[in-house]
Amino acid sequence: MESYRSDRIPELPSLSSGVYLLDSDSVRGPLHTLVLDHILTTRGPAYWVDTHGHVTTHLLARLAPDPQVLDRIRVARGFTAFQHYGLTETLSTMVDDTASLIICPAIDGLYRDDALREDDRQAMLVRALAMLSGVAREYDLTVVLTRTRKDAFSEPITNAAGDIIACEQTRMGPRFHSDGFETLVYPLGNGQLQTTLAFWERILEARQPVYDAAQAGLQSPEVPADGSY
Repeated sequence: MESYRSDRIPELPSLSSGVYLLDSDSVRGPLHTLVLDHILTTRGPAYWVDTHGHVTTHLLARLAPDPQVLDRIRVARGFTAFQHYGLTETLSTMVDDTASLIICPAIDGLYRDDALREDDRQAMLVRALAMLSGVAREYDLTVVLTRTRKDAFSEPITNAAGDIIACEQTRMGPRFHSDGFETLVYPLGNGQLQTTLAFWERILEARQPVYDAAQAGLQSPEVPADGSY
């Protein structure tokens, strides 16, 4: 793939600790990009509780500027509401202060199953969100959620999120915005590239100087004021 050359480094939202809801019509590219960007600027493992096939090794490997970053992503998949709830419960007991990120795409999806009683659907979703919020508070880490659609059932997801990051397509390229952040991810090439995975792949490649600086800072030992260890 041809490398992208520009004096300008693309901007992406910087995720601090807390719960975020990513809201986008096409979530796959933006979600994977934000996840990889966060991992490449922090240390520690990331935990991905997947549903509906959102994550694949092939996709992550294609987007990641450094394939070694994949070793830090732990993936578990739920295929029913009870499996997803069980994975969330297990995750809340195994995560510690070394973790950097939890990702739960389409967190409402499996709880919409008609086989569940209506009261159970909402209750399980709310309890899963409460567990994730508790982990975020206890260990000061980042949780990223997405939802299958915006309606009354998914309202608890909105309430659990401390910040909502919207990603929308514009004529000038994708734009991320939230209460505390707004940026236009500039276009690379023609407009058709803006909605493809190739676009996000090249965005991450162009941010390599950011990752190099972040990792250098994480690896640098702390030196006391007198210069001795």
